[in-house]
Amino acid sequence: MSTQRKVRKTTTSQSISTGSITLPAEVGEEKMVVEVARKWGADAIRDSDGTELSQEMLDLGLEVYSTICLVRAEQTYPRRHMDQLPQKFLMSDPVTATSPRLVIDPMSGFFGEKYVIDRKHDARRYWEVIDRTTGQVVKTSQWTLNPRAGKVTIRGAIPFHVYTVNFLVFQIWDTVSMYNHLTNKWTRPRVISVDPYHKQCWDHLMAYYEKYLDQHPLTDVVRLTSLAYAFAIDSDQNAVDKFRDWTGYQDTVSVPALEDFAKEYGYRLRSEDFVDQGYYNAACRVPSKGYLDWMEFIHRFVVKFGKALADRTHRAGKRAAIFWGDHWAGVEPHQPGFLKMGLDIHVGAAEDGVALRRVSDAPGNLVRELRLYPYFFPDVFRTGGDPLGESLSNWIKIRRALMRKPVDRLGYGGYLSLALKFPKFVDHVAALCREFRTFKANSGGGESLKAPIKVAVLNCWGKWKAWINSFGAPQKFLVKRPDVIQVAGTNLLECLSGLPVEVQFLSFSEVAKNGIPKDLDVIINDGDAETAWSGGCWWASPKVVGEIRRFIHSGGGFIGCRGPSAFQHQGRYFQLADVLGVDKEVGHTLQSAPVKASLAPKHFITEDLTGPTDFGTSETFVYVCDPATQLLAANGLHVMATAKAFGRGRSVFFGALPYALTNARLLHRAIFWAAGKESQLKIWFCDNPLTDCAFYPKSGQVVVVNNSDEAQATRLFDGQGRSHRITLKPYVSRWFKP
Repeated sequence: MSTQRKVRKTTTSQSISTGSITLPAEVGEEKMVVEVARKWGADAIRDSDGTELSQEMLDLGLEVYSTICLVRAEQTYPRRHMDQLPQKFLMSDPVTATSPRLVIDPMSGFFGEKYVIDRKHDARRYWEVIDRTTGQVVKTSQWTLNPRAGKVTIRGAIPFHVYTVNFLVFQIWDTVSMYNHLTNKWTRPRVISVDPYHKQCWDHLMAYYEKYLDQHPLTDVVRLTSLAYAFAIDSDQNAVDKFRDWTGYQDTVSVPALEDFAKEYGYRLRSEDFVDQGYYNAACRVPSKGYLDWMEFIHRFVVKFGKALADRTHRAGKRAAIFWGDHWAGVEPHQPGFLKMGLDIHVGAAEDGVALRRVSDAPGNLVRELRLYPYFFPDVFRTGGDPLGESLSNWIKIRRALMRKPVDRLGYGGYLSLALKFPKFVDHVAALCREFRTFKANSGGGESLKAPIKVAVLNCWGKWKAWINSFGAPQKFLVKRPDVIQVAGTNLLECLSGLPVEVQFLSFSEVAKNGIPKDLDVIINDGDAETAWSGGCWWASPKVVGEIRRFIHSGGGFIGCRGPSAFQHQGRYFQLADVLGVDKEVGHTLQSAPVKASLAPKHFITEDLTGPTDFGTSETFVYVCDPATQLLAANGLHVMATAKAFGRGRSVFFGALPYALTNARLLHRAIFWAAGKESQLKIWFCDNPLTDCAFYPKSGQVVVVNNSDEAQATRLFDGQGRSHRITLKPYVSRWFKP
């Protein structure tokens, strides 16, 4: 039985009034910049999209960040070398043949001001016409391209089969420039990006960059936004988003790169390797070997490009920062090659804990900086907008993750004049900056103590998409701002981002090659059925399934969410139905009765829950198939949560897990139970799920936070399991010396 003790509230002796904040600046607003810099304690200023730093601002004595996206910085060269623009493969909208002769306009359905058909390279070598009814490639002798009209004529088409054309385009309007023109009503000339894979373009960019460095003598940090290739946003004929993939490699194509890839890897990639039946290798798709090889190939080139820029930056006596946004394809901060660039600062946009962990968990000793939302643009900072509410919601999630894996700096971007129209927001940011500096000072610069539990998130991507949200089907039906990530239906990663355990990301190919890492305690498999997040056809691999079963049976833990191990094979849909004790009805076993199960009256996993849990879905169609399964939550006969022993190990199933403080606590307890370490839960632990704590061994201090909008009472369990009763005001964080 724990004893009630008092803890002493502490304050740091180190100044928390200034430092660790980067402020966006505007020409003509020098007085405003000075006032806000003082109010927020900023020690650095930077330019933003469409802004510059005046001499007066450069003379303020603050560290200067100058932002450049090199591949779109200079506009004379791309207009003289239109064959060195970024390329990509697109697939025409499907067309149904009604006669043997079929004419397809590939550009129909795409925005003609953004793309032009590649007429330089041989269409018969790089394009493909495909019968989508059979999946067969149409022989090149059966189709012709009219280069002037840009239309493809197919002869010998099979009536009432569907056909598409995979075609190569140049992108003649940079995606970010297009966004700013359409969203922020920019009237300046349109921007074109270039592809540095072309040797001539590379040389031009390096010369331009060296001149840029000479012209910015007062710049301390060059913030590269990012490097070579943009994330994919395809636009329809009305300039509306048609396809978007924040982490995709769709826009990394060039003919020279395709030819070099074939020489290096010994095989050629087809257009279909990129088009992927019209799915474009989106993050939810199980990646092919060809696509993964291409990612590795482009990553190595981007590392080479980044190193060339970082070396030049250092020779100019400046530090090099990279912003994980805009042209970020190929950067891959969680791959070992990233560190070869020799960068100094890693900046990432962050609206939640998952985004913070993308930055904070990346390897190396780089300075880690978050660019917070909302961005100071008129889409939020307008009449009827709620920047204060958005920022507060974001910060509570970010703070949860910050307690586990810290970053070094915070910053903002956009037009500062817009933010000043919202005084309450300005005051809120001042308090946020002070709280952040207090975290840095009182933590002693170290990480918080973690439980002796290592968790691996298992999917097809592993480190390639570490801390990238695994969107599910409800995401398609969510009405949201297109440039801000919101997750519908489930968000297990956000729940996980603030928990006191070590997290790594593991791919199925790694398991197939090397087995399960020896130091793992729990595997999490979270994703919609048959997607890259769940695993798809990997669950039909005897090697993979056998290794995972062996790991659990020998004492490991497994937590499955949504469609864990889902793949129809040999009479099962969940291939780990024997481990989980549940399976999913997809229409094949309607005549088989489920095992009758009653809710467990009490369980360690659900012990902190006092009311109903929102699992983000009312119907899972998951049923109990093993009498040993403990039913923890259900909606009628639809299973929402279960627990089961398997050999010396344990498994947990969740139908879905939307982000909520109570769901984060549910996952917290599930991890400890699956790991068989329940007795170690109440070490630096708050019993109220709306509160949390973290202990920092380096400073010997503990922080306790209230993540809710109401005052909360909680019991803090210290390192010896003794409890201390604490009352916290809404959203507050308090530091104590045990």
